This record gives sequence, structure tokens and C-alpha cells, in this order.
Amino acid sequence: MKFYIQMGHGMQSLCRELSEAWGDSTVILSPLNISQDKLSPFSDSLRKVNGQILFDPQMYSPRKYHKNLQQYSYWPKSGITNIELGECDDVLSVLSNINSQIQSEAFILPSHTTTKIDDRWGKFQSTIADKASKVANGKSLLHTIALASDVFADETQVERIIQYANQWDVKGVYIVCEHPDSYYLVNKPLWVTNLLALVAGIKRLGKKVIVGYASHQLLCLAIAKCDAIAAGNFLNVRWFKPEHFETNNDDDPSRRAIWYYCPQAFSEYKVTYLDVAKRANVLSRLAPPELMANIYSNILFEGAMPSATNYKEGNSYRHYLHCLKIQCETATKATYEETRNAHMSLLNTATLLISGLREEKIKGQDRDFGEIVDVIEAAISVFDKEFGFALSQEWGSL
Repeated sequence: MKFYIQMGHGMQSLCRELSEAWGDSTVILSPLNISQDKLSPFSDSLRKVNGQILFDPQMYSPRKYHKNLQQYSYWPKSGITNIELGECDDVLSVLSNINSQIQSEAFILPSHTTTKIDDRWGKFQSTIADKASKVANGKSLLHTIALASDVFADETQVERIIQYANQWDVKGVYIVCEHPDSYYLVNKPLWVTNLLALVAGIKRLGKKVIVGYASHQLLCLAIAKCDAIAAGNFLNVRWFKPEHFETNNDDDPSRRAIWYYCPQAFSEYKVTYLDVAKRANVLSRLAPPELMANIYSNILFEGAMPSATNYKEGNSYRHYLHCLKIQCETATKATYEETRNAHMSLLNTATLLISGLREEKIKGQDRDFGEIVDVIEAAISVFDKEFGFALSQEWGSL
């Protein structure tokens, strides 16, 4: 499974830096966070460091106003209802030109966030795909599936999405899905199971699947043979929130805690809790494994009190994305069984580590993965019973 960078606020230099450090990358550009006149120069700068480009139109809430999105030439100034019915020839033509100008790897199609999968939604999606094929200039099409949280409460809606997707003449899909109850880490097992089922179902149709606005919790999508997940710096690019595309307010507070991601615990800890670990002589347990060691977080483990080091917010983001990239790249194994067993083993390791840290009163608060381990294990168990045999037989061809 690959890792893509999901562009968010203030991420242009970060994208270039990580692309150069990694030797390759795929960045999903955000019109909300970069103006149209800067697209081509930024894309050119990324390609110079082996970066590849995708462009997310972000038409998730076309009836709502956002000052940045409204500045783009493809954004409809009127006739929003027509857009929602699939009458978007002009929008697709302009988007096609943008994708050609920035030399994107594929053409991500626009789609609004839906709360219900019905024939109206299916007709809209089919119309978009059909019309886009006529103006795509040879680019592969990735259809957007943007889902409100209620959709994953009903497995029959997931089955309907797969049935509709089978009718689309596209290379793949780009899935973004709202979390239930506005939580960063999803605590509902069947929500995760249904996302796994959606990815696996579309993969079995022979289509590529990219899941955007993801976090480390969705590393489990490797067992559904997901092609890539994408994440960024702030939580609003690790967690799809439709309202983020409805206002012109920056909801990121000016003062934020600095977090450290412990990849083997799937948990994030405030640096002040790393100080506690230092005093308790267990800080080494939180250090990333050798495979994920990096220049962004090494300073935390060189002997000084973590809060007294020069570990800043930028280090936190770079460390998180670097670790998540490696976790993605090592998540998919040669067979379905190996992939499933490997992830379950990682969850078991995380449980033991988190338990030991909690004994020392070192906790990740709302980013602690302790309770989420049970959620993922339950989701995988249900998914395995429903899809395990089929995936084990088809793994090599997916």
C-alpha cells in the first residue's frame, strides 16, 4: 500500500522537502490551500524532486461558500442544482485543462458529499464519469466517492456503491468518508468493517482505490488490498470533515500542543508526557523502530528532557508523515493471510506497549490507541469472515 501526501494549510514547503528526502512522492493538491495561479509553479517544483501530482476538486459542498474555492475558474457561480444532477460539462472541461497544465497522474472527478446511496446518486455518478471520459485528454479517471458518516451505518448502502461502481468506466476511485460522532479516531467497529468492505469490493472489480483524509488508524485497509491512503499535517487533512469546505474560517487554533507519534503504539503523545517517560526511564520504549528513525524526531531521544529540545510543530508533522509512509509501504504482504496476521501482530504489540506506558501514567489522551485496538480487531474479525476466503484466492490479481 502506498502513502500519498494530502495537502493542507501551509504544506507547500513540507511537500517539497519530504518529496526530496524520500526520492519520490505523490501529493494530492488542495485548491482550498493553494491559489490557481500557483498550481503550475508548485507542480513544476515538485516534479524536480521526483514528486507526482493529483488534484482534488473539493466540490464536496458546492452549495456552501468558501472564499478560496470560489476563486477557482471551475467553481460554478450559479446553477448549483444542475451540478448536483450531473450537468457539469463546463466544470469538467476546466478541470481537465487544470489537470493537463499541472501534468497530473490522473484526473480526480468532482462529487458532492452524499448522505444516501440511491438511484439519484448513482445516476449522477455515472453521468460525471461518462462526460469526463470525453474531455479527459487521455488521462486516467479516478471517481470521487464522498460519503457522510451515516452511509457506513448500513452495509446495504456499501453494497449499492459497489454495484454502481461496477458501471463506471474509470481506472479507480478516490474515497473520502466522514467520521461518525466527529471523532478523530473512529470507535465504531462496523464503520471500519464497512469501509474495509467498500475498498475490497471495488478492488475486486479491478479498480484502483485511494482513500483520502486518512490517518494511521486506516493502515488496516492494507488487508483489503487498498492501493494508497493519504494524510497531511493538521487533523483536518487526516479526517474528512465536510464542514471544512463550507466556511472561510481557519479552525486551526493559533496555539497547539506539540504531539509525537509513536508508530509501534499507533498512538500520539504530547511532548510533556515524553518528559514523564524520561523521568520514569522508559522514554526508549517510545523511540521509533530503526526502520522509521528519522532526523525529525531523533532529538527527542538524545539525552535531554524532550520539552527542552528543539522539537517543534514542523518536526511533529514530518515525523508523523515519514513514519506513516513506511508503515504503509510495509503493510501489504505477499498473501492475504500474511497481511492480516502481520497487522494483528502489530495491534498486539501496540496493546502491550500502551499497557506498560499507562502503568507509568503516560497516556495519549484522545489520541491514545488503547481502546481503538479493540475496534480494529473486531472490524478485521467481521471482515475476515465475509471476505477472507475470496481475498485469499484473488490476492495476487488485485
